[in-house]
Amino acid sequence: MQQHSWLRHSYSTEAGPSAHLLHAPFQLVPCGPHQSQPLLPMSLTKCCSSPCCGVVCCMVVGPVCCSNIVPACLPPSLRVTMQGSEDVERYARYPLPPYLEDTGVDLIEAAESEDGGTPQQDICYHLLKLYSDRHHELHPLLSPRAVTADHLDFRLSWHVWAVLHALHYTHLSEKQQATVHTSYAAQLEAAGLWHWAVFVLLHIPNPRQRLRAVREQLNRHCTLEETDEQRDREEFVQQRLSIPPQWVHDAKSLRAHHQGDLHKEALHLIEAGHWNHCHQLVVRHLASDAIINENYSYLKFFLGRLALPECTLHIQDWDTAGAVFHDYIRVMEMVRGIAEVDNPAYELEKIHTEVMSLCSRIELIQCLSAKDRLAQADMAKQLANTLRTVLSLQQGGEGSGSRARLPLRLLAPCIRRLPLPEDYALQELRGLTRTYLQELTVQP
Repeated sequence: MQQHSWLRHSYSTEAGPSAHLLHAPFQLVPCGPHQSQPLLPMSLTKCCSSPCCGVVCCMVVGPVCCSNIVPACLPPSLRVTMQGSEDVERYARYPLPPYLEDTGVDLIEAAESEDGGTPQQDICYHLLKLYSDRHHELHPLLSPRAVTADHLDFRLSWHVWAVLHALHYTHLSEKQQATVHTSYAAQLEAAGLWHWAVFVLLHIPNPRQRLRAVREQLNRHCTLEETDEQRDREEFVQQRLSIPPQWVHDAKSLRAHHQGDLHKEALHLIEAGHWNHCHQLVVRHLASDAIINENYSYLKFFLGRLALPECTLHIQDWDTAGAVFHDYIRVMEMVRGIAEVDNPAYELEKIHTEVMSLCSRIELIQCLSAKDRLAQADMAKQLANTLRTVLSLQQGGEGSGSRARLPLRLLAPCIRRLPLPEDYALQELRGLTRTYLQELTVQP
């Protein structure tokens, strides 16, 4: 005769794929006369102060308490009640999960066969076993097969483990814990709730596995789209889950690299703190176009951020690459604003020093393409014209007649060091020769 029934629970699968993913079908009710209070989407409860609820949470459906169903004194061996012994015939039903009750298979005989297969047992039975034996194995208790026919459904398993872990049940290996966390996270991700999947993955006990799992999740779902939903989810993982913003920008830089968007890749590399990588990207792919098109403000946005002392310490070849472009842009801006300063003589001397330094460094820029060589030649010609203009203003002359007064001894060495192409070099050589002949003509 059946002396007591196993507690049942409704596990509906008629709803959509995301239904009940975060909300289990039961309530979490505190012990004693207190009112029920939700504590995350848990599915196990401690519903009363009866002996059977003393250690392990019991399954509750509405107001029904397990003390009204399960005897206060459990039999010495539940196995005897279900399989019998020499003295007692079996008199209790086997604790099958609800989805196996109507299969018509005698699972007791299957358990005793030579195959060694163990019939699946209901999660309520495992909880009772855990109550009687605190060291009862947790892996079968957390198996989805103890709850539902869907063996990949870890919704209830994850919530049960969260409660048991809070009650200091820790005898579950890291590998099995990671399986529960990653499986439930995969369910959430498949339902479009990737930001909640990050929350689940943060429970992985191994720090390295946790870091890798979270960052891979961000890499898959942090897109370049600026929608309200995407923005809200990114704010959730950064503010509510305390995920470093650098991880989000790193994921976006990978997405931009995959899509070939160099501009956004450079932006997110800076925000992610990958200054050396960003410097290489800007110098190799963005700087030449900006110099040729004289879009100095665009290039200065990146180089200005990278020129900070805390960044340059981590950038390889900064002095021979990014610093040259940055100093060149500063010189061009100083030349354009020379008419607005109160003390032009001081500014001219400062520009002269900067130009002399750039003339010896501009040839250090690495040119990997014809566009790079064109940009370098354009910078060299601009510096030659700037140097001539500065020397002319320092001598106090203006217009074409000032060329006769240019100090050839200062101009010629700088022009010679500039990496000018042949046509530019011949043009500058003719100008220097003309200036030299004029100096010889005016000498007494």
